[in-house]
Amino acid sequence: MTVAPWRCKHRMMSMYITLVLVGLVAGTLSGSVGFGGGMILLPVITYFYGVEVAVPVSTIAQMMSNISRAAMGWKEIKWRQVAWFLVPALPFTALGAFGFSIVDKALMTRLLCVFLIVFSIMKLKGKMHLPKGRRTMLIGGGLTGFINGMLGISGPLSSAVFLTLELSPVAYIVSEATAAAAMHVVKAVTYGKFNLMNWHIFLNGFFIGCAMMLGNFIALKLIKHVNKKPYQRVVAGVMIAVSLWLIFTVK
Repeated sequence: MTVAPWRCKHRMMSMYITLVLVGLVAGTLSGSVGFGGGMILLPVITYFYGVEVAVPVSTIAQMMSNISRAAMGWKEIKWRQVAWFLVPALPFTALGAFGFSIVDKALMTRLLCVFLIVFSIMKLKGKMHLPKGRRTMLIGGGLTGFINGMLGISGPLSSAVFLTLELSPVAYIVSEATAAAAMHVVKAVTYGKFNLMNWHIFLNGFFIGCAMMLGNFIALKLIKHVNKKPYQRVVAGVMIAVSLWLIFTVK
């Protein structure tokens, strides 16, 4: 039994509208707390396309989103800290992207989420304080890059590292976004080398990325005058919520 052409077009249109709306929500969330965009995007894109396509599509969308956040707050980027983070992050991102096709992505995602929930709870109780300094940026950068390359949802981990710098909300958002943008560029290039990227994937990621950029603009306008301490508690709370959600939705 064949499906009528108009039904196919209707389904395609509904899918694209859904992806754009989800991109807007993801962009607003990630622009507000520094992460969460990938966690929202991946399950939805996976539902329509499968995980092998979802991760590269999400990579393009998040790359555009992070570049836009960095551009919007260019003057507040902490370049030295970003540089120390990226020294190990970039090569480990490429290594993680290489391992993308061989790992059990669902298991790795759940393990990462459990770690982030424990970290966030201890952070909220004041019982966990990652040391502030170069070593944290270097080790955190390496771990973040590797997980980013494999799973595409390393935002909460990099956010935990950048939170140790005790920055203002905007400086934290744009500095983390600058590091994330560089990692996504490396990941996209690596996916292309292994034939995991094509024009269909790129265009899907591009349109979702445009919606995320609008969400970023809305979010950065909202957080400019937010108090730093309560904001960090909100970030930790959102980290727990999205980690729990991803544990039960990833396949």
